[in-house]
Amino acid sequence: MKLLSRTFFLPLLFPFILFGQAKSNNTLPQKSINYGIDKTYEPYEFLNEDGNVDGFNVEIIKAIGNELNWNVTIYPDDWKVIRRKLEETNEFDVAAYFKSAEREGNILFSRPISLVYYSIFTRSDKDPVEDLFSLSSKKVAIQEATIVEEYFNQLGFLDLRELQTYSSESEAIDAVVRGDADCAITSFMTTNYKMEVENIDNIQSSSDPVFITEYCFVVNKKDSALLDSLNWGLRLVKASGEYDRLFQKWLTPKKGWWSQNKELVLMSLSVFFLLSIIAVIYIYSLRKLVRRKSQVIKREMQTRAATEWELIESENLRKKMEDFTSVMLVETDLEHNIMQAPKLFYSILGFDEEDIIGVNIHQLLKTKSVSKDKKIKNVLMNKEFPYLDAEYEFKTSSNVPVWMESSTSLLCDEKKRIIGFKQFLRDITPLKQANLNLKDLNAELANFMYKTSHDVRGPIANVLGLVNLGNMTSKDKDIINYFHLIEKSVHKLEHIFNDFKEVSFILHGDLNITTFDLNELIEEVSQSVFLKRSKDFKKAKIEFEVLADSRFMTSDRALLKRLFYQLIENVFEHNNYYDTKLKITFERDDTSHYKIYFEDNGVGIPENLQKKVFEVFFKGRRSDINVGMGLYMAKKVVSRLEGELNLQSEFEKGTTIEVILPVKQMAENLNYN
Repeated sequence: MKLLSRTFFLPLLFPFILFGQAKSNNTLPQKSINYGIDKTYEPYEFLNEDGNVDGFNVEIIKAIGNELNWNVTIYPDDWKVIRRKLEETNEFDVAAYFKSAEREGNILFSRPISLVYYSIFTRSDKDPVEDLFSLSSKKVAIQEATIVEEYFNQLGFLDLRELQTYSSESEAIDAVVRGDADCAITSFMTTNYKMEVENIDNIQSSSDPVFITEYCFVVNKKDSALLDSLNWGLRLVKASGEYDRLFQKWLTPKKGWWSQNKELVLMSLSVFFLLSIIAVIYIYSLRKLVRRKSQVIKREMQTRAATEWELIESENLRKKMEDFTSVMLVETDLEHNIMQAPKLFYSILGFDEEDIIGVNIHQLLKTKSVSKDKKIKNVLMNKEFPYLDAEYEFKTSSNVPVWMESSTSLLCDEKKRIIGFKQFLRDITPLKQANLNLKDLNAELANFMYKTSHDVRGPIANVLGLVNLGNMTSKDKDIINYFHLIEKSVHKLEHIFNDFKEVSFILHGDLNITTFDLNELIEEVSQSVFLKRSKDFKKAKIEFEVLADSRFMTSDRALLKRLFYQLIENVFEHNNYYDTKLKITFERDDTSHYKIYFEDNGVGIPENLQKKVFEVFFKGRRSDINVGMGLYMAKKVVSRLEGELNLQSEFEKGTTIEVILPVKQMAENLNYN
């Protein structure tokens, strides 16, 4: 048996024995190899400043050539050209590729020469992009015809704003530096090499590696013998230690300044520390001498300081309280003349104390605030309320408006007789101005959103018309498929603008309070939801139960229609339209609030997502039309109506949404819908 096993394995070992013997005698036949490199892929393969080929891959293939007696000729070119000349025209024998299952059908891969990590790079002054899902609505720059482009072709669910391709990773990074792209997905080593060489400091790696791939030499599908030689040569280079030396040279981070200057810095610190000790000892001896001579003077100064402190302590305390408090007490008599006012009050208005005392406070107020102050004080004189709050607009000595919050009450003497008014004032000018600015901005934003969503309808209709024309005139299936994709994207864009218009209406539209039939509204909305998806409403399992005295409610019907549409659509959009049961319950909690429950038996919402479902653009699952604004708009409707929206859900069992709305009061004439 031993003789048989030796006889079997001896022929297998014979070629390697001959190869090693030929190598040791340097008798391997010389062979010419054409190696194509990407001329801009530092530090793996590139043209250096002198115009010569350089890099880790270049030196590895040269080392393999030395081991196998190859005459290696290296040709630099664009990466896209390299692939074509290797895979199609066979002008190159060897190149370096990232390994992927898709590429294995066209070429043969050697053992990996290194691992390459791809990360997302952004400008350091922008928000980082932490993962692939955060690429939505971003402009992403990559190198063309690379494994990254193949990877994105597989990730069809990523809703990118634009995928920009460049001839090299260096150009992709430059696009981010210029601001043409939001981020770039490039290899970590290549990008850091570029940042170090070109002193780029406004680029950051904003994510962990998004994927890791093997970097290998490749040959044509028919050159399996050449592949075996490459693998053997790579093994020899690793065994000789040359691979480790080249890896250390090109792919290991260089020592930083601290590593290079550590000993010198420590020596300098030691000398400085020694000199500091000597200086401290000398200073300590001088201080000890001065301390003895200054003790008498110090005692006299302490005595004098204590005496002066006792004299001015109360005055300082009074001034500090007056300067630092934000609440000002102003006392006026029954004729509204100021009897007492703090320094902060007349300082804010730009007056001196003698200019304020005895002046009628109405002379410091704007006209509208004067009438408001008189009305409040008349009500207080009738003793209907102990105090009343209001906002007054004062005017400074230079006629600049100053807003103050006031709490006014009666001022009485020791015998409880009314002698005037007390007004606690607080300056709210910055807050008031900020609120006014915010209202203006909100109005401009609402106007912009409405006009944008309205004006974009024309271009969208034109695009859809051109798409339909293309579908009717073109006979090429690929082109027709592209037209379908364009039509799908345009419909999605139209849906987004419609949602923007809805949000603008919800946030800034006028409320129209009416009394209407809730059952009729729910049936109308439910039919719209099923009609949108071309579903048969007769098969819907929707139950409506009224626990209140009446099925009529008083609120804004248009807003409630939007609210119910989003909630009902959300139930069936994430479940089966015909199998899902929805129960809607209406009750009146008291005379001031309605309660409406939407209970379904669907898939439910995981606990970790329940806080996110009401965020804008959050989607529980991918949808061809919806963009994740439905429940966000529902939340805004309830907020606009001053109500509450509560969610209870158990995964795989169902969801219940509680809507609490106040009973709105209509105008004098009741309108029934």
